[in-house]
Amino acid sequence: MEKRRIAVIYLTATGKSVAERLVAGWDEESFEVLAAGSSLSSQVRSLWGEYESFIFIMAVGIVVRLIAPLLKSKWDDPGVMVVDEGSQFAVSLVGGHWGGSNTLAREVAAVLGAVPVITTATDVQGKPALDVLAKQWGMLPLPRERVKEANSALLAGKRVVIYTEWDLQIPDKNGIEVFPLARHTEYQGGFPVFVTSREHSQFGCQGVCLCPPSLSAGIGCKRGVSSEEILRALEEALRCSGRHRDGLASLASHEIKADEVGLREAAGRWKLSLVFYSTEVLKEIHEQH
Repeated sequence: MEKRRIAVIYLTATGKSVAERLVAGWDEESFEVLAAGSSLSSQVRSLWGEYESFIFIMAVGIVVRLIAPLLKSKWDDPGVMVVDEGSQFAVSLVGGHWGGSNTLAREVAAVLGAVPVITTATDVQGKPALDVLAKQWGMLPLPRERVKEANSALLAGKRVVIYTEWDLQIPDKNGIEVFPLARHTEYQGGFPVFVTSREHSQFGCQGVCLCPPSLSAGIGCKRGVSSEEILRALEEALRCSGRHRDGLASLASHEIKADEVGLREAAGRWKLSLVFYSTEVLKEIHEQH
């Protein structure tokens, strides 16, 4: 698992000692401890987007003013939390679910002996949250704006039904029912969630899809093919198969194509992994399928 990158920013000598206690009590090399610069707002602006999470050891009001101009959406913003210099409270401020700051606040509180302060409704009421589950499973919710409806249904004690192509680990099914995807045609009420790489439109645009990055596209190409040609072919293949682009995780080809520039550029542009196989392995895969 890729390690988290967490910036810990302090203002004073007291804050520095809190940061040092935090790092000393952690079991992973995730932190970069930074003293506040002469222009803290410029410093934070330059660091924004470089870290998965931020821990500010200072007053909440200072942090609110610092980050307000930088915020975009819950899907894009990093997790932001605040620890007071007395290390009494670990406050999850922004990105509690998708940004992971609720979990981080609990972890920080455990190390410092602080009280975790978490205000998201599902956590306060002890309910599961769809965006938290999606994050844990490494899946992208589509369309994203429907996640709020799913969480609202869970909070209201309404029926939420997951239809899935995958085996799912759900620690707390409080309010959630799970069925195989093939049973979605039996839909009889409740808020539907489809765990699949299929396009959302195939389900009558009901509910929300959680899209797992589970697909690999095999690429055969002539020498000198451009990345544009490869990506156009991929878009057409996804359209014809009714699969969403975000379900694509990797490109695969014969090892003889390992030096194909267009293939490497295409994988880079779509942020896909690129795997090459020998003739023997490809033959074995073909025979198995």
